[in-house]
Amino acid sequence: MNRRRNARGFTLLEALIAVGMLMLLLGALAMFVEDLTRTRQFSARTAAQTRSADALYSVLEAALQTAVVDGGPLGSGVTGTDRSVRVLSSRTDAGSGSVRELARAAFAALSATEIGESSGNITVTRGGASSVLPATVRAMRVRYWTQGEWADSFDSLSAGSLPQAVEVALWFGVAAAPSEEDNFGTPDRVRTIAVPDAAGADGANFTSEVGQ
Repeated sequence: MNRRRNARGFTLLEALIAVGMLMLLLGALAMFVEDLTRTRQFSARTAAQTRSADALYSVLEAALQTAVVDGGPLGSGVTGTDRSVRVLSSRTDAGSGSVRELARAAFAALSATEIGESSGNITVTRGGASSVLPATVRAMRVRYWTQGEWADSFDSLSAGSLPQAVEVALWFGVAAAPSEEDNFGTPDRVRTIAVPDAAGADGANFTSEVGQ
């Protein structure tokens, strides 16, 4: 006995439902890929900001460890504005060698370390070699703790001493327009670096004074 097979195709409604479900799945997949891309971009941006801030602070702190007041023919040992700073020091890295190696480095020829911001880019120059940090900033602000207060500019020759501390604040993001300056709010990263060889009792006590 032959059996009859009833073949039934998809109705128009079923086809429309299948297409709709497929579109929903594709939309969800597109949103997932977009979120994943955004997360990766955020992670990469955050990593670049962290590397930039750490590199800047490390370089400046190392230079300030052996900064000089008078660099002779090279000029002032520490000089700067609210957007840049230059430090002359007998060495540019703290090092971890023997006492003899550190002593030899301390009396080596002076080396200049310069940090400056322009159009959202921070440039670090050491030993004549310049590099631009990967993160873009809206602003960089440099301040100098001297005579019991913060100053927006400093010159160690004019002051006759080193600043007790140097503070660098960073705001990350797209470079700000001139009209937006001074309206950045709380900085994304900020560090106050004490200058070990600063003269006077204020150099040892600036932290407590600033906190008052």
